[in-house]
Amino acid sequence: MQKHTPMVKYHPDARFLTDYAAGCLPASQALCVATHLHYCPLCRLKIGELTELGAELFMQQQPVKVEKAALEKLLARIQASPQSPISPVQAEPSVSILPKAVNKLTSGNLERLNWRRIGSNFRVSRLNVGDKQRETSLFCIKAGGHVPHHQHKGDEITVILKGSFSDHEDKYEVGDFIVRTNGETHKPVASQDQDCLCLSTLDAPIVLSNWLLRFGLYLFNLGTPSHQTAA
Repeated sequence: MQKHTPMVKYHPDARFLTDYAAGCLPASQALCVATHLHYCPLCRLKIGELTELGAELFMQQQPVKVEKAALEKLLARIQASPQSPISPVQAEPSVSILPKAVNKLTSGNLERLNWRRIGSNFRVSRLNVGDKQRETSLFCIKAGGHVPHHQHKGDEITVILKGSFSDHEDKYEVGDFIVRTNGETHKPVASQDQDCLCLSTLDAPIVLSNWLLRFGLYLFNLGTPSHQTAA
């Protein structure tokens, strides 16, 4: 995680940006990078440079002869692929400022999502992004509230969409790309002036300190494959 000024302070590192430009990131992590890019002109510039570099390297490759039959077979497969109809999304004014990728996943209305409350200040809604190895969610911390103290058992990426939160290390605001790794512990606390909305993806459980909240999240996970929490 690299820190910069001004506005957006925390950015994807070179690996995330390079893999994103190359189309190699898992869908959940690519969503987080795309969301960050919505807010960050510095990283958009870097992605542009990486894309140009990739195109230059591609042009330097020696051409490879392709058999006509193989090419025709590939074109036939492309033509036979089902095309999903594109329908316009009517975004609610309250979420119209969110990145396009997030708006698409929420159908333009956050309140229609299946939100689950964990305690009095924290609620979570899972998103289906087609990545079975990671769990991706939106979470909202009530103004002045906090996420329960927890420890990470793997990597988690969080991008702030609205408001801000703080922990023992720093204060994080809209657009910040925050990475937590195995063994890290923290207790995010939202600012007093407004609720904090975040996009998050993780590849391993988190462990809550409070056993009652752990039980609540256990109930949340019943019937659905998940690696969000561990007892």
